[in-house]
Amino acid sequence: MNSDLSQHFRSEEQPFVQQVQDWLMQCRQEYRMVLTPFLNPRERFIVTTLTNRIDDVQFMANGIFENAEMQRGLFLPCYISADKVTLADFDLQLLQINYPHKFLEMQHRTILGSLMHNGIERKSVGDIVTDGAGQWQLVATHVVAKYVQTHIERFGKVPVQFEPIAPDLAIRATLNWELDDILTSSLRLDTVIANAFQLTRSQAKALVENGLVKLNWAVQKRAEFEVAAGDLISTRGYGRLQVLSDNGLTRKDKHKLSVAKLKNR
Repeated sequence: MNSDLSQHFRSEEQPFVQQVQDWLMQCRQEYRMVLTPFLNPRERFIVTTLTNRIDDVQFMANGIFENAEMQRGLFLPCYISADKVTLADFDLQLLQINYPHKFLEMQHRTILGSLMHNGIERKSVGDIVTDGAGQWQLVATHVVAKYVQTHIERFGKVPVQFEPIAPDLAIRATLNWELDDILTSSLRLDTVIANAFQLTRSQAKALVENGLVKLNWAVQKRAEFEVAAGDLISTRGYGRLQVLSDNGLTRKDKHKLSVAKLKNR
């Protein structure tokens, strides 16, 4: 693997870059499929970038839900064609959460918090999705799915049940992402947020420094942090923003970014 390529990624991403290189080497040397934990969009961007540099390994990803944010990755050696891969190769289980609706107003953080409280790592769980009418589903590895069914029976005082269901019963999430192209004077986190959500730089900077912004699911308080393609930015009170691509500079040295926005109602 070209060591110079790793310089194109952030310093804090270097351990993950090394992990990807290890997966690729394992796939090539052992001549078998290699399955990853759940990866976020930025991580999949890194994986795809590195995999595209070589000829004898392919990369696929799946998270059951359409356009899933969290997906498991699968490296394929050259003798396995992509059309031979099935959903079973990704070791995914879809779970429906059954609960008395009148006693509990279910929220994403309620579910994720319970999973984390029970020692389940975020990398072992995929998307948590609702239809907006009280139905909730999540994706996990089969091992985690069995653990959840056995060990999580209540949210607080309210009984819940995690029921394994077929993948074709997955909710089609009603998320309306808005595609847009924005111009920004720099790739600073606060500047990109300001341009995407029509805020002043000072407003965006305050949101970041007050811990109200997450970058790829982790709180990021550095307003000067530079964003890149594949990043998912969550801004409390405003919505989510995914950077799809950096399309270079204009003649006035402004960055042209293609983004997808999911605004809070």
